[in-house]
Amino acid sequence: MKNPKFGPIILAIVLAVILLFLPNNKLSNLVTKKTVSQTEASLNPTIFQGVAIQKKIMQDKNILPIYGSSELSRFDEFHPSVYFKSQNSQYTPYLIGRGGTQSLIHFLSLSSVQPYLKDKKFVFILSPTWFKGEGLDEGRFDPNFSKLQAIEFALNQHIPIDLKRRAVQRLLDYSMVKNDSMLSAILNESINPKSSPTVKQKLLNDLVASYLSIAKKQDVVTSLIHPNFHSINSIKPLPKGISFDDMLKRADEEGKKTSNNNRFGMKNSVYSFHFANLKELKNSKADISYGKSPEYGDLQLVLDLLKSSGAKPLFISLPVNGYFYDYTGFNKAKREVYYNKVRNQIEKNGFEVADLSGHEYDKYFFEDSIHIRLKGWIYIDQAIEKYMNEK
Repeated sequence: MKNPKFGPIILAIVLAVILLFLPNNKLSNLVTKKTVSQTEASLNPTIFQGVAIQKKIMQDKNILPIYGSSELSRFDEFHPSVYFKSQNSQYTPYLIGRGGTQSLIHFLSLSSVQPYLKDKKFVFILSPTWFKGEGLDEGRFDPNFSKLQAIEFALNQHIPIDLKRRAVQRLLDYSMVKNDSMLSAILNESINPKSSPTVKQKLLNDLVASYLSIAKKQDVVTSLIHPNFHSINSIKPLPKGISFDDMLKRADEEGKKTSNNNRFGMKNSVYSFHFANLKELKNSKADISYGKSPEYGDLQLVLDLLKSSGAKPLFISLPVNGYFYDYTGFNKAKREVYYNKVRNQIEKNGFEVADLSGHEYDKYFFEDSIHIRLKGWIYIDQAIEKYMNEK
């Protein structure tokens, strides 16, 4: 007969006591550097939908937040989380994002840490597929949206009112926001403040305060539990001091072994599983364009927030797999429209962008049609090192 395990029960009781009795102004003390280090590559969505850990990492000059989407989970020895750890770098990447975390989701995330953005360096990876004609749809918005971050955004009086109005109007496009009576009310109130609050507004403010008190405690508890959705501990690190040329040679060696069953340079296993019906994909994207999308407006919200906050981000513009997109009829001319448009938008707002669109046809750059691996990560590592060495 096995002995009962009381550890989880005791932990649950302790966390319940914290949740009930600890004052909110003491919560941040529970999130330590150890908490951050244990979750830096976990890609746990409940963490990046919160605020506790993100506020902690934004105040640490040795932490490099990397915002992105599904590409962040494509780990190999060249992935920034693995590479910079293997090189004993002075800074540690912290990954924030998963599939569907596009500009609007990251806008809310960044707005929740707005007081800590001045002079902060971080990386923001842009995927071309964000810029589909429909932009961020409800199916991707809903599971990634954070009500806690949205309320913190609404209550933040340091965000310029014009920016706040545009963001509120955009958020109210989504049913999850529009149909939440408390949330929609506090968002509308944030852009239409009254000099003398009414009884109804006072009741709303009390309701919001009660919600925040509980939500912030739940956020901290979640941060302390931090189940790891991903782990990099099993990946063999690169030799310390390895050059980028030698990294590219290693990527070639690995690519030749694992990307040799298809004409598109995709990883063998991914191609076999996802692209078996290749004939059906011929010219399937001929009528698609990334040149016009609500995503450009959402990206502008991010840019305006970062400008007003004095942040110092590096944007990285990813390419698509040129061989595959050619096959699907999404020609290079249309792709160039997107690459040029997004690069110009970022640069006109005064920010640095590493444009990797010239690597569309590089061997062993992609895992599939859009997600990067091997050489894709190497060029990102190179861009990050250059950026972090700038004064």
